[in-house]
Amino acid sequence: MRAREPFTLTKRNTGKKTVYYYFAYDKTGRRRKFSTGCTTKTQAMAYTLELYRTNSLIPEKKEAKPILTFGEYADGWWTPDCEYVKAEKLRGRQLSGQYITTNRQLLNRYILPTFKSTALIDVTPSRIETWQRYLIEKKKLSPKYANNILSIFSVILDEARRQGHISKNPAREVRTLANNSKERGILSFDEARELLTNLSYWDNPMAYTASLLAACTGMRLSEIRALRPSDLQDGYIHVEHSVDLYGALKSTKTGDKRDLPIPESLMETLKKLSTLSGKCDRIFSVAGVSIASKTIRLSLYRALSRMGIGEAERTERNITFHSWRHFLNSQLLSNGVNEIKTRKITGHSSAEMTKRYAHFLVNDFADVLKITEGIIVEIDR
Repeated sequence: MRAREPFTLTKRNTGKKTVYYYFAYDKTGRRRKFSTGCTTKTQAMAYTLELYRTNSLIPEKKEAKPILTFGEYADGWWTPDCEYVKAEKLRGRQLSGQYITTNRQLLNRYILPTFKSTALIDVTPSRIETWQRYLIEKKKLSPKYANNILSIFSVILDEARRQGHISKNPAREVRTLANNSKERGILSFDEARELLTNLSYWDNPMAYTASLLAACTGMRLSEIRALRPSDLQDGYIHVEHSVDLYGALKSTKTGDKRDLPIPESLMETLKKLSTLSGKCDRIFSVAGVSIASKTIRLSLYRALSRMGIGEAERTERNITFHSWRHFLNSQLLSNGVNEIKTRKITGHSSAEMTKRYAHFLVNDFADVLKITEGIIVEIDR
């Protein structure tokens, strides 16, 4: 019996040209026909012999890749074991437990119900924009809140793009919604002086000190609650932490670290408080427990009410604890402190600006200290 040839050539005339094909047997014994793409027998023979030499006469059938859905890709996201969270830690950005938990809750509540079964490649800008309208019109979310959720969505899609699952991040082509939130109110200097001078308005000395500290430094309430005795230095305080909703330490909102000069009398008050903190490592604590944000806020609102700014007026003017940041910002700028230095003090600069002016030293803020000392002097009179 004659041995079977590994392949045979044949030609086919298409009218305009001749193309050579070869026949070969697959593993099941089935005779298969494939084009060489060659127009001469010599070329076709050389091409087919090379396929035979590399054992490639029968092309391997490529299995279709399964379609990856957004839900499948997002599985495990925003958890302590999330690869993105681990990578951020290696890059020096420690994401707090509260931040991770909140993002996971928002993912589950607002993103997955719409996109869980959608193929990643089918998540388009138009579909995201339709979803945006749904959040505003049906879920009644504020534009700012919807924008925050979009940013969480975008982080996930950015990673999917980086890993090659999609060619681009569609969320980056979606415009953020206009933020129509009410402008933060601010106390005038005379109102602040009246409020911080008359201790009879206050029913909580620690809450009073927190407001005084915020007025002189622009610190966020979460940063004040994170303040530790070790953060009190010679003439200044070191700020590098804030607290999450559960009171655990995390980085500041912008991830910055800054040293803030404060008046001597305020420093002495903080040192006295630190001696009363007991085993708690926070200056603003009672019986070893860090004081709650709500306690500080409500004490401020009651003090405002006793001064004559009742709930209705306070709500209309949108005065909150955060208003102290705006108060200090206004005082610094109106007294000639430049915007860059003001942002460095309040920790409200962009990452680029913070990096550019990170060489500022405490002594460079003598003009700021003079202004905040002026606030204290007015209070001490």
